[in-house]
Amino acid sequence: MRFLGSLIILLFALRLNAAPTQKPFGQLKEEQKFKDYTVRIYRIDPDSLNNDKNQRDGMACFEILRSSKQVFFQIGNKFEIGNSGNGDITNNLIAMGRSITSDKQPNLIIKDWSGGAHCCYTFFIFQIGSAFKFIGSVDLQNGVDSDFKDLRRDGNLELVMQDWTFQYWNACFAESFAPVVILRYVSGKYRPDLELMKKPAPAQKTLEKLAGEFKPMFASKGVKGDPNNNLQVPPRLWGKMLDLIYSGNMDSAWKLCELSWPANNPGKMTFLKEFIKQLQTSPYYNDINQPSFQGVAVPKS
Repeated sequence: MRFLGSLIILLFALRLNAAPTQKPFGQLKEEQKFKDYTVRIYRIDPDSLNNDKNQRDGMACFEILRSSKQVFFQIGNKFEIGNSGNGDITNNLIAMGRSITSDKQPNLIIKDWSGGAHCCYTFFIFQIGSAFKFIGSVDLQNGVDSDFKDLRRDGNLELVMQDWTFQYWNACFAESFAPVVILRYVSGKYRPDLELMKKPAPAQKTLEKLAGEFKPMFASKGVKGDPNNNLQVPPRLWGKMLDLIYSGNMDSAWKLCELSWPANNPGKMTFLKEFIKQLQTSPYYNDINQPSFQGVAVPKS
């Protein structure tokens, strides 16, 4: 009886975990095959929606089949296989079936665009070898130019993208700075490759030269008259600070701020407090704040 009860529980669990096949919608736009895997991308014709924006959510989908059986289904807005949507960025490194990770298994990359003016892009990453595996998705935010590159020339491709945590932070989009982040597949997930992101610290003279450029900007009409800039701090200053922090030179970032700040401007501590508060919301904050990467940690706000 105990064996029978265990068998019933097992069968019930298997039934719960067996995802039902979902029916694709829209017109077939793209299809590729690799061995016994097939990926198909569908999209609803926008002209058929009569400009009803309420109908535009979920206007595309893709499915992955293995031996004609659906193993994955996803709804989105505009999918493409690989990363060829930018025209000049047709990336053969991530063609369907090529290995891009240290697992040395065939992979598949699907990119989605939400349809916004600046946002949002997502990579869906799969393993399509002897076993099918959804490795995960990477939120690229506004990173239309994000791409996979073989920076180490070892076949384990790095994902070069930007961190848009400071998008619209005291600036319009055109002046929003987004530092470069390099992700690498390690132990089943994509994490920042701090070794590749690390750069030599700038010389003191370099910081002083930058400070000489930034200091007059505090009094400029572009900063004082910008309704988006509540802190009245030049975006180019904190943009360069971000570049320094994301290249492992946080101490240089604090020095640059100190050198650039006008003596008659009392708002430095408020700026630093708000800057650090925003920095701590980054999904990569715990990685870039490691003392082994920075040599100095973010001060407590």
